[in-house]
Amino acid sequence: MQKKWKPLLLTVLLLLPLLQGCGTAEGGIAVRELNQLNVVMLTGVDYDPKHKKFIITIQSVKPATEKGVAVSPESVYMARATGDTIMEASKNLRAQTSGRLVWFHSKVIVFGETLVKQHVMREVIDFFARNREIRYSSWVLVAKGNAEDIITAKPNSEVMMGYELVGIINNQGEWGRTVIVSLRDLINNYADPYTGFVTGQVKKAKINGKEERIIITNGVVLSALSPRNPIYESTLDKKEMRTLRMFQDFTKQEPEFVYSTLLDKKSERKFDTAVQMKVDNRKIKSTIENGRPKITIDLFVEGTILESGAHVDLGKKETVAELEKRIENKVVGDMKKLLVKMQKQQNVDIFGFSPLIHRQHKNYWREHKQHWREIYPNIPVHIKIHWINLRTGMINQAKAGEAQ
Repeated sequence: MQKKWKPLLLTVLLLLPLLQGCGTAEGGIAVRELNQLNVVMLTGVDYDPKHKKFIITIQSVKPATEKGVAVSPESVYMARATGDTIMEASKNLRAQTSGRLVWFHSKVIVFGETLVKQHVMREVIDFFARNREIRYSSWVLVAKGNAEDIITAKPNSEVMMGYELVGIINNQGEWGRTVIVSLRDLINNYADPYTGFVTGQVKKAKINGKEERIIITNGVVLSALSPRNPIYESTLDKKEMRTLRMFQDFTKQEPEFVYSTLLDKKSERKFDTAVQMKVDNRKIKSTIENGRPKITIDLFVEGTILESGAHVDLGKKETVAELEKRIENKVVGDMKKLLVKMQKQQNVDIFGFSPLIHRQHKNYWREHKQHWREIYPNIPVHIKIHWINLRTGMINQAKAGEAQ
């Protein structure tokens, strides 16, 4: 038995020197110790058109060596590097940090305003698409100004700006006044020359004219319709962003929007009734009539009256029907205004009409896609609101003339 083990033992002893040399240039096993890592949490990319240089700014954190230890300001690290290419800039970051940079936990990428207005976005997106360490689930924002100013700004309430932005982004689903795309969506949308897309804009804002805060507001309309045209098209304000979310489902949970209207005609106020509305379902279909595409949008909504100072009886069906009609007119009116801006003025399809027609009318799309920029501005869109329910609440308003 012992004789059988001797050849095996001899083989293992001969292989030990080879195993010791594997993994690193100095020999030894390639193990990444925690204290040798810098975990990148936030990445910013800018472009200097004067010197034709890319600028990368990162915020990273040293991992805690003990479980349950909170991140401290001392463990947060900033680095900035430039390069003729985005790859060169990323490599130059290594010259400024003793730890190994890892992007596996990077959750937010911020593009500078100048970057998206220049003709260099293709190579930036290509860089992030090819980098195996970059998470495709990372959120993408566009800075109002330089991305570096956002990365290095003081967070409102968190220890580091990376955590601050992730928290604000997570709240957008409930607030519903902006749209933020993931890196995966950015890559897919940019590869499609027939569509545009929108992501959130982050900026510094002064509170009460004094303290600067980081907020995410508005939306930036991006497009890759032509490599010769800037990818940066325009911005949408909070009202337009709310309207855009009526067209599409951007998150798993539909946000709830508040619309205000004047229900009491005798009132001197601008608005006297507020309704919280949520899209329960949407049906969007396309048809081809006389060789021309047409879009029909049916929104099935439900709502709740949040407050009302109108002296009307909300228990009457006629009153509820009038309220539904007024809210419906506001929603449809806002949607039509956004259609005019994007179809007639900007000529950017942020509503997903081109993939819709592509799916439902493949032959038509194959024959006419090369003329999409001429077809899209003239597509008629019919919008219809269907009320599933409008809850008036437990309180009945006093009728006009009755004692309170």
